[in-house]
Amino acid sequence: MNTMKTAAAAVTGARHLRTGRNGQDAAAAWTGARGGAIVVCDGCGSGASSEVGARLGAQLVIGALAARLEAGGEAADPAMWASVRAEIVAVLGRIVDAMPGDRARALHDHFLFTVVAGAISGEEVAVWAVGDGAYAIGDERRVLGPFADNQPPYVAYDLLGDPPVAHLELAAPRDRTVIVATDGIAEIGFDALAIDRALQHPDALRRQLTVLARGSEAMDWEARRVMRTPALLQDDGAVAVLRWS
Repeated sequence: MNTMKTAAAAVTGARHLRTGRNGQDAAAAWTGARGGAIVVCDGCGSGASSEVGARLGAQLVIGALAARLEAGGEAADPAMWASVRAEIVAVLGRIVDAMPGDRARALHDHFLFTVVAGAISGEEVAVWAVGDGAYAIGDERRVLGPFADNQPPYVAYDLLGDPPVAHLELAAPRDRTVIVATDGIAEIGFDALAIDRALQHPDALRRQLTVLARGSEAMDWEARRVMRTPALLQDDGAVAVLRWS
């Protein structure tokens, strides 16, 4: 790997914009001398403040991956991902224990979030996920979910004694590009994104998502009416991209 480029962005979807709710998705990216990593997190829709967990979770995951990859960890090693998960859960547990009230309620209100993360080091690329979302490794694309009753698993369930099974896929680095996304992006598909342009400017990806999350209006003067086109991105959306040469 001679060079690596990343892009990561999250925006509030049209439905939440209409109702004045905060966006519940988050994204983060990192590159270093020994590899690179990306992650997106999606907060539980019924949680009162799920954006807290999603944003914190994205930073915890990317920080844990960066530390391990820089220390010589391998993206293809399931044990590395297990240790990342254990660290995230331990941090969440300490935060919840410091909060007043019922532990399960605190988790539900703040810390139920899905994770889709990708990393590269050495001769392997890996994508690791708990919950729904989507990812692409080169030309291969995969959607995770939907789950029964629209209830995906969450990493925080580890703290309730019900740890969900994680998804892990390994691939060869010749694929050159890894994309991870939340389920809002999975609904519209990766073809709606201009990935090459997103990697050319640090704010290009956020701008793309912002346009997708807003509808448009045009005046039909002959019919004397306003033509409204609904936003393509109705749900919140987060995307992160990692490309190397």
